[in-house]
Amino acid sequence: MRPHAIFVHGMWSRPLVWQHWIAAFEAAGYACTAVALPGHGDGSVDRDLDGLSIRDYADAVAAVAAAHERPVVIGHSMGGLIAQLVATRKTLAAAVLINSAAPAPVFPLRPQMLPGLVRHFATWGLWHSAFRLNAWEARYLLLGGLEAAEAEAVRASLIAESGLIAYELGFGSLNLARSNFVDRTRVACPLLALAGECDRIVPLGVSRAMAAYYGAQMDFRAFAGRAHWLLGEAGYEARIDDALQWLERVVAA
Repeated sequence: MRPHAIFVHGMWSRPLVWQHWIAAFEAAGYACTAVALPGHGDGSVDRDLDGLSIRDYADAVAAVAAAHERPVVIGHSMGGLIAQLVATRKTLAAAVLINSAAPAPVFPLRPQMLPGLVRHFATWGLWHSAFRLNAWEARYLLLGGLEAAEAEAVRASLIAESGLIAYELGFGSLNLARSNFVDRTRVACPLLALAGECDRIVPLGVSRAMAAYYGAQMDFRAFAGRAHWLLGEAGYEARIDDALQWLERVVAA
């Protein structure tokens, strides 16, 4: 019997981003749950996200994971960091991290991120409220690997995000609340990390530093010409196959 698969979306997103992945996982025999993180239900009320922390999100996913015996957690972007945090609390069969945000002590800010984020980090009090990316920022940070029509369709589905999250994820060990800290000694499961070499919000150097942090426990793979939306960019079917084939090996082992 295959483990339950739990899918965790990233910033500005909702569970619908996983529709193709869930269809493929279900066809492979997995029962699946796509978690709507707090405030990310229909995304219609921005203030529902005000002040939410990565801990609030991790608590929500951990509650879902608690209902299953050794589940698999698959996370995109911020969802990848949440998967790591959940793995410190719950025994998982495995975790698949796609364009994953990095845990402290990896320092994630890189110059190529700044054009898409500087407007928001320059806004005083952002940590108290929600914020949205404009069309240019969304395309620059997230959707640069999609064709124009696909990028616009995804952009139209994006919602607001907690401003506090931007600080918690963006400043590594400078986050004194340590809400982004993952104690790797408490992560017992195997890890697969998939990264895009052209990713701007989680640059390749950040992904490689995360892989170095975990060492042999993490199977790290980077893809030339791919950006941040690996879960939907051209060739995403091959990434699904990568994940399923890897899970077949490590879960059986």
